[in-house]
Amino acid sequence: ELFYSALREKYPNLTPNEVRLSALIRLDLSSKEIASILNISSKSVEMNRYRLRKKMQLSSSVNLSEFIRSI
Repeated sequence: ELFYSALREKYPNLTPNEVRLSALIRLDLSSKEIASILNISSKSVEMNRYRLRKKMQLSSSVNLSEFIRSI
């Protein structure tokens, strides 16, 4: 609950799917596991992760999982 509020406050422009992806990344799930849960290809998960990074304006040197866990 706190995670969702903090995420929405920091990034109000995230779509519901991006919020869901962030939650799954926060659980430290692999792209394959996320793909299985969301019933999409792992390539789609990778693309969604890339778009999420861009929306959050993260450089490639920042670990997405660690960043999301720090929110």
